[in-house]
Amino acid sequence: KRERPRPEQWKGLSGPSRVPEPEDVTIPGGVDLLALPQLCFPGGVCVATEPKEDRVHFLVLTDVCGNRTYGVVAQYYRPLHDEYCFYNGTTHWEPAAGCFVPYAVCVVSRFPYYNSLKDCLSCLLANLKLCKDFEVDSPIKDFAAKLSLIPSPPPGPLHLVFHMKPLQIVFPARADPESPILDLDLHLPLLCFRPEKVLQVLTCFLTEQRIVFFSSDWALLTLVAECFMAYLYPLQWQHPFVPILSDQMLDFVMAPTAFLMGCHLDHFEEVSKEADGLVLINIDHGSITYSKSTNDNVDIPDVPLLAAQTFIQRDVKNHLNYEHRVFNSEEFLKTRAAGDHQFYKQVLDTYMFHSFLKARLNRRMDAFAQMDLDTQSEEDRINGTLVSPRRPTVEKIASRKSSHLQVTHRRMVVSMPNLQDIAMPELAPRNSSLRLTDTAGCAGSSAVLNVTPKSPYTFKIPEIHFPLVSECVQAYYADFVTLLSKAMDFLAPDNSLLLARYFYLRGLVHLMQGQLLSALLDFQNLYKTDIRIFPADLVKRTVESMSAPERAQAERAPELMRLISEILDKPHEASKLDDHVKNFKLPKEYMQLDDFMKRVQESGIVKDASTIQRLFEALTVGQQKQIDPETFKDFYNCWKETEAEAQEVSLPWLVMEHLDKNECVYKLSSSIRTNLGVGKIAMTQKRLFLLTEGRPGYVEISTFRNIEEVRSTSTAFLLRRIPALKIKVASKKEVFEANLKTECDLWHLMVKEMWAGKKLADDHKDPQYVQQALTHVLLMDAVVGTLQSPGAIYAASKLSYFDKMRKEVPMALPKTTVETLKHKINPSAGETFPQAVDALLYTPGHLDPAEKVEDARPKLWCALSDGKVTVFDASSWTIHQHSFKVGTAKVNCMVMADQNQVWVGSEDSVIYIINVHSMSCNKQLTDHCSSVTDLIVQDGQRVPSEVYSCSMDGTVLAWNVSTLQVTSRFQLSSGGLTSIRLHGGCLWCCTGNSIMVMTTNGFLCQELKIEEHFKDISTSFLAFQLLPEQEQLWAACAGRSEVYIWRLKDLAQPPQRVSLKDCSEIICMIRVKKQVWVGSRGLWQGTPRGKIYVIDAERKTVEKELVAHTDTVRTLCSAEDRYVLSGSGREEGKIAIWKGE
Repeated sequence: KRERPRPEQWKGLSGPSRVPEPEDVTIPGGVDLLALPQLCFPGGVCVATEPKEDRVHFLVLTDVCGNRTYGVVAQYYRPLHDEYCFYNGTTHWEPAAGCFVPYAVCVVSRFPYYNSLKDCLSCLLANLKLCKDFEVDSPIKDFAAKLSLIPSPPPGPLHLVFHMKPLQIVFPARADPESPILDLDLHLPLLCFRPEKVLQVLTCFLTEQRIVFFSSDWALLTLVAECFMAYLYPLQWQHPFVPILSDQMLDFVMAPTAFLMGCHLDHFEEVSKEADGLVLINIDHGSITYSKSTNDNVDIPDVPLLAAQTFIQRDVKNHLNYEHRVFNSEEFLKTRAAGDHQFYKQVLDTYMFHSFLKARLNRRMDAFAQMDLDTQSEEDRINGTLVSPRRPTVEKIASRKSSHLQVTHRRMVVSMPNLQDIAMPELAPRNSSLRLTDTAGCAGSSAVLNVTPKSPYTFKIPEIHFPLVSECVQAYYADFVTLLSKAMDFLAPDNSLLLARYFYLRGLVHLMQGQLLSALLDFQNLYKTDIRIFPADLVKRTVESMSAPERAQAERAPELMRLISEILDKPHEASKLDDHVKNFKLPKEYMQLDDFMKRVQESGIVKDASTIQRLFEALTVGQQKQIDPETFKDFYNCWKETEAEAQEVSLPWLVMEHLDKNECVYKLSSSIRTNLGVGKIAMTQKRLFLLTEGRPGYVEISTFRNIEEVRSTSTAFLLRRIPALKIKVASKKEVFEANLKTECDLWHLMVKEMWAGKKLADDHKDPQYVQQALTHVLLMDAVVGTLQSPGAIYAASKLSYFDKMRKEVPMALPKTTVETLKHKINPSAGETFPQAVDALLYTPGHLDPAEKVEDARPKLWCALSDGKVTVFDASSWTIHQHSFKVGTAKVNCMVMADQNQVWVGSEDSVIYIINVHSMSCNKQLTDHCSSVTDLIVQDGQRVPSEVYSCSMDGTVLAWNVSTLQVTSRFQLSSGGLTSIRLHGGCLWCCTGNSIMVMTTNGFLCQELKIEEHFKDISTSFLAFQLLPEQEQLWAACAGRSEVYIWRLKDLAQPPQRVSLKDCSEIICMIRVKKQVWVGSRGLWQGTPRGKIYVIDAERKTVEKELVAHTDTVRTLCSAEDRYVLSGSGREEGKIAIWKGE
């Protein structure tokens, strides 16, 4: 029996509890009570003639749903006393000489606390041995009751400690919600097996074999098996796991599916003879063999070299298509050594790898994903911004060459001694065997994560007093709450990681006390401290168990009203996560445009929808607008063959010295005659050069920037005319001429497209044009290779997109725009369609010894559609962090609250807090009830102590940055609050119909009403800025192409007006030094474009009209007043960086 906590009758948030009533406590569901005794004595029950040493072993019990329960069993021997023996109708009281009976005590838990529960049982056994036979029940009951009162620690850095005489027992927490609990010695397998054997065992796990462990020590069976499963993480064993089989359960090894089981070493020969196809792992001898099999030559596979040195999963992401949830296994296999294909095919076909793919496609931010980000190389980060197909860079080719030289040199040195003295390896090596490992050659292949483990925190649980009557249990809970509250009081405000664990534990204890509202308040605080450990299911069950009066009492507390609503409504709103994973397969039916687009995206060739549409036009020239499966297959094979050939390109050192380290060779011609010699024309993203034959050499033809003219002509040779390509270069008098013969027309198209792409990139300061031109060029090559018909060149010309743009429309931007524009970046690179830039935030770099170098650099935070946030390194304008999600709604505003936090205000009424070091969003502020429209901090403060937020319903909140507590709040009666500014100790609030000046306590000081100045026109305020130095308020109104300027000292006076020429609508404005930048939609040469007007604040005149976006300018932000950044709508979805001077 135990006492059941009942909900209390609430008089407030801390009322008296009801008197608990007892309830029956049963064994947890899923535990087979009939099988448990034989697992407690897996070798059978044997009476001994002398006492034996105490033993501990470990159980894993699995129910029909695959849920695991864990057991720790302690065996000990007690002498048998005859007073319990009745025979011949009389009782004998003399002890039986030399008779000892085994006893077992088993602790069953939902969590694998192997070491902790073993220590607990060792304390119990010490007490039991001092007890007489009829006294053992009482200490066992006390022991069980004491353990049942100890909560499991939440994921994170806090371990729980409690005293059980004579030991201090530590219950460790898992590292994060996705990680397993590790309460065992992970080095055990390394004591039992040689390193190569450890890798062989892992191979058996990865390929999901039928595995049986053997040992003479029952405890080792479970511990060693659990260690190997921990080594697999983030892959998880998906099959039956029975680490201990009793003597009566040996027939389990005849199961036909993959499994992991364990037997006593005495049964090794029996199992080996009776069962086929088992992997038999002898822990005591450190050996691995197969059971009898029809194939006598079966051998244990090695882990391939590449898989042993890095993670199999690291390269998987390059072959995933997230939009259509496709994994291209064939292309992945092509990146592996041919001799290792069988191993990888087995791994890719396993359930555990399939589950891993689901987690990647769901973009789960688990420990593996975080490690992948932490170890990502600079090259991989930069490549994330490129939309062109992957090709090896000059730097990678050079490292490949140097690695090959190092491997060759090392093998030559090793082979110098007498070859007869070198022992042959145990198993025949393959081309990528682990035994050929060269650490120097692979040192540069990937970054190594060097992490110094942090010491965990501990919390000591209060003493549990006996006897366990109601008063003692309630006193224990009260002590527990008191200790937790004291620990929270002594915590630094910024230690939210530890504070969240205390809130979690206190919430659990309050639940056990029956104080439901106090528990919900503690759990609600996890939103502000660490939402990852929020127990949603537990909170939902708690809310559902509340009576109607209790629910009404809870909903009167503003902190709980939203929590209850969200918890109860969430299951109806959230759609089930799509979990399917497809393997890419070539189509077997005719495809219209939509289906063709999907297939191309799945293949990983191109993602951009407009490019795929042009490719469709090229492949269907002169026929019905559909593509047959054979054409698609030819195109796909042609593309992949070209990609594979590019991976094998090896340039001489002499050539690589002339190229930039990030250049890639995208196309090589056949060997031809040119006016610069005989050789092959090579195309990179930057230039054309001649790779001369004979003694390989480098001859520069031209960079694309310096090309003045490209012509396709013919030259006389004997009695024939040979097609030739002529390129006129700005810096050279002589025209380059190449007799390209049948390749001439294709090279003519490709060079013109690259030339036009480079011209656009230079004019628009946007390198993405070059990347897009490269994609067009390679698609042209694949189209010609696919069609192989007289009309192939005409079909390929459908992809000459930039060349046509150059001919049809003027490419040059206005002079003022070109002079002011510095650079453009595309946060939607790699997406199917461009996405609108909803908000921008620049955060300056700062030096912190605790940070990585790249974390200390300035950053640009870009909010895209549906809550996506992408982070750029603002020193190089390259991707620092690929997009991650902050909710699913539109982001309205962002602000840097301190050096460690970026706050994001969302349309869903939540403020999300991003940790700038881990790039994770584990905190949410949920005090607003409608869309969060603006966030501001005090200007000029390096480390602000307060953040103000506002929402559409007129609520304004002031937040303490350290504690995340609301320090003040007020509500505007009019609502429609779109933005706020802080000036002169007052908050200026734009509500559409008026701009209100409020004290921070919510008292109205003055008000600028729009109807007083625009009586004849119905309009509303869209945006405003304060210029304190000029004592001015600048505002824009809906449907107006003018900026209005009021004097702060007298808002009743009519405003001055600054007219914006060709402006259709003003969207946003910011102040930059003595200028006001206005983002809008307007006309340029009769075409709708995104325009920026730069207005001199003193003269109140338009200094510049900037035109660089094809869609509306949606947002503006300043980078230390040196640069201004603008983001455009979804038609273009790009960011422009402007000079602020």
